[in-house]
Amino acid sequence: DRVAVPFILSCGHCSMCSAHNRPTICEKQEQPGFSMYGSYAEYLALPRADRNLSIIPDSVSFIEAAALGCRFTTAFRAVVQQGGVVSHTTVAIFGCGGLG
Repeated sequence: DRVAVPFILSCGHCSMCSAHNRPTICEKQEQPGFSMYGSYAEYLALPRADRNLSIIPDSVSFIEAAALGCRFTTAFRAVVQQGGVVSHTTVAIFGCGGLG
């Protein structure tokens, strides 16, 4: 299968994962290429793959899927969880770089 790996691998059991449904700030997170081997490997075994991998649909290219990882989860948390933005809200983002 073609899969995408998030920047932060969550445990699914800590209070942030289970009670608060906030896996991006998992208390026991692991990060491929930082806290474990990975990132540039051709093949990699990841912990809790059933929880942390997402299948990439055939209609999505690897280039498009690459934009979803850290960039998406960081922006989502900033806008939705921290900023409290809800549907049909107008938002202006100022800045440069991959996250605005």
